[in-house]
Amino acid sequence: MRHRLWIVFVALGLAACNLPATQVTSTPFPTLLLDTPTSSFSTPTLVPMETLLAIPSPTVTSTSTPGVSLASPIDQPVNCRYGPSTAYSVVGGLELGQQAEVVGRSADSSWWYVRNPSNPSTYCWLFASVTEASGDLEGLPVVSPPVAIVERIDVSVNPISMDVGCGSFPHYVTATATIFTNGPTNLLWRWETSLNEVIEKESLLYLEGGSQTVQEYYRVNSSGDYWIQVHILSPNDTTGRAYFKITCTP
Repeated sequence: MRHRLWIVFVALGLAACNLPATQVTSTPFPTLLLDTPTSSFSTPTLVPMETLLAIPSPTVTSTSTPGVSLASPIDQPVNCRYGPSTAYSVVGGLELGQQAEVVGRSADSSWWYVRNPSNPSTYCWLFASVTEASGDLEGLPVVSPPVAIVERIDVSVNPISMDVGCGSFPHYVTATATIFTNGPTNLLWRWETSLNEVIEKESLLYLEGGSQTVQEYYRVNSSGDYWIQVHILSPNDTTGRAYFKITCTP
């Protein structure tokens, strides 16, 4: 019995010696590679500064115009008139130290026709003897005197309103007109009313520029709103008008 057990143990030992040995395979750790950072910023390119351009100095141009004739006061301010005579209205003036461009002359060269210093878009006349002129004066054209015109008409009525008894008509109002001209002229004019009445035309002589006054006693036959006017027919067509009111009580 012991002999059999010993045989079994020997057999088991031999079997154990013949078993293949278990091989352990080691897995190597991966080599860690550190990323080398790459800069995303590009090196700026230096741009050279622009060369500053030289700024040219402004060219000063003389304001005087060759061939222009000029007039200036000799020792005191002078008037510039609508026409070549003291009979014309003053429409401008020339102070000491000022100059006016001369563009023409009267037939006898006693007056200069100039650009109005007070209103350069218009022209007027300077008396030559009170001015000092330079330029090609002999070559200036002769300018004819202007026709004087009516510049303004002031019309008024007295009374401007009136209340009367309805049975007391007719009544009268006084119309007054002051007519202003800018020089010597002979006016042709007339009165006109809101009732289409035309009073005979008349003439009015002006030896010089200025004003004259005319009147009309106007008859009113009933109540109402009225106007009366002066109508200038020549040398220019213009009017001046005034309004008045008449009421009545029965």
